[in-house]
Amino acid sequence: MKLNDRQRVEGTKVTIGHRVCGQGEHEHVGRQYVAEYRNLDGVQVCRSLGTPNKARARRLAVEIQQRLESGVAPIAKETAKIEEVLEAYLEAVTSRSLAPKTEWKYKADLEKLKEYCRQTSLTLASRFTEEELYRYRRWLVEKDYADKTVQGAVVLAKQAFKWAWRRGTLRDYHLARATFPKAKAQPQPCFTTDQVEQLLGKAEGEEKLAIALMAYAGLRIGEVEQLRWEDIRRRDGQAEMIHVRRGGSGGSTKDKDERFVPVHPRIASLLPSTARSGAVFSSITERCLLKRLKELCTARGWENPRQYKLHSFRHHFASLCANHQVAYRKTLAWLGHSSSQMLDLYYHLHDEDSRQAMLALAHTAEKPATTGSGSARPEDILRTMDQSTIEKTLQAPEVQELVACLAEETERPGFEPGIRI
Repeated sequence: MKLNDRQRVEGTKVTIGHRVCGQGEHEHVGRQYVAEYRNLDGVQVCRSLGTPNKARARRLAVEIQQRLESGVAPIAKETAKIEEVLEAYLEAVTSRSLAPKTEWKYKADLEKLKEYCRQTSLTLASRFTEEELYRYRRWLVEKDYADKTVQGAVVLAKQAFKWAWRRGTLRDYHLARATFPKAKAQPQPCFTTDQVEQLLGKAEGEEKLAIALMAYAGLRIGEVEQLRWEDIRRRDGQAEMIHVRRGGSGGSTKDKDERFVPVHPRIASLLPSTARSGAVFSSITERCLLKRLKELCTARGWENPRQYKLHSFRHHFASLCANHQVAYRKTLAWLGHSSSQMLDLYYHLHDEDSRQAMLALAHTAEKPATTGSGSARPEDILRTMDQSTIEKTLQAPEVQELVACLAEETERPGFEPGIRI
């Protein structure tokens, strides 16, 4: 833990100082002193002393050492205030160099909890029990926050109090058994391929390539903004792969992992024929492109045009992959996700896609061609059913012969080796 004005208190193994949060220009130092020491289990502990006074912080450090020497773990006082706990927790999480949007969300959700505690005259952190957490959730629901917002705020409240308990600020953690139903994600808008092509037809200049990269490669707008010509890999003069390695905070992607996405022919048609260097886009920004997108949607006369976002193109790409039977693992790799749950959230089945899927299903169910005796020929059945490679392999004569031989073998019960006489 990085501490400012770090110093070891004489006669103890306890170090006091002010916690340093953030990095670079966002770095700031907390007002209250914290103590850093190893507990009875040898685990490094950093806990707030709840005071900006240096003399008092030193006395508290001596008390911690006395308790450690007597074999008694320092007991948290019951006077810790909720606002102090939340401020200290915010300082701790912001020291991890969070993305600006994530940091803003932490602050907003903690402010909700502070507001609730002020309205209910709840001051001491030890009084925030499991029942109080349920009341806090009901208060959020009554304020008409979305289900996902409510869930996020409640989970963050649990994390804050658990963090304070682990660092010795609180004596007990009362919220461990509190559980809530998982929030159902709100339906998100998704473009159809026809809509994407209409937008590309009306887009101008750099807008065309930016939209194509989001709709046919699943790039986020931040990844589009920071894309460089060197990231578009070529072979024999043809654009082949997009190397996605920027777009999030800290000079990397949102999930901190690089990925490669094959160049879709629609994107290739908008790329220059020769390799270039430097930034791909000079005038594309999230705010300007979003404004332009809403203007284009309004001009097309689409229902509720304001609902569409730049992220809707990413939903289109995920749905496009799913509707064309692209393997889950490939789609996850292209989108930069490790969980299929996120892909399920992105997937949208439009009416036309649904109709085409039903027609394909009806086609495979058609009666196969028959031989003169009226029985279906195996090769016609295979062709009609459009079986997978594995199923076709199982029908090969060599495989069938092997299966027949194995069927004649009798399996000896048990796992003991055979005994030769």
